[in-house]
Amino acid sequence: METSVIERDGAAIEMGAVVFGFTADAWGTDEYVINAATLQADTLTINVSYTGGCETHAFTLAAEPRFLESFPVQLRVLLAHNANSDTCEAWITEDYHFDLTPLKEAYQKGYQTDEGTIVLRLKDAPPSDLTYAF
Repeated sequence: METSVIERDGAAIEMGAVVFGFTADAWGTDEYVINAATLQADTLTINVSYTGGCETHAFTLAAEPRFLESFPVQLRVLLAHNANSDTCEAWITEDYHFDLTPLKEAYQKGYQTDEGTIVLRLKDAPPSDLTYAF
């Protein structure tokens, strides 16, 4: 999966791909550490650290195909990392941004409503409140 670059508040930011399918195997299983995750509007920002520095790394947010029925509903998500065989050893820390609109659209279609709340359960993330309300 590739990232796209958008402009927000006068700055260019990379937006990672969001896909349905909870196995990381298809998008990468290279190691990383999630330092923090925050939500603002439709964007999930994940601060990650990993080794590399010689190749372009790709991060994909993979969501389980079904919502967990609770109130509010929950959704398991994980971050897949493809290091593209990078053997360099620099310790890199970066923010990656993910547009959650596909999750919102799946919720709206499945529950036949424009408004809703999804609690994101991000695998291997430090405890945080990732409540996506729209």
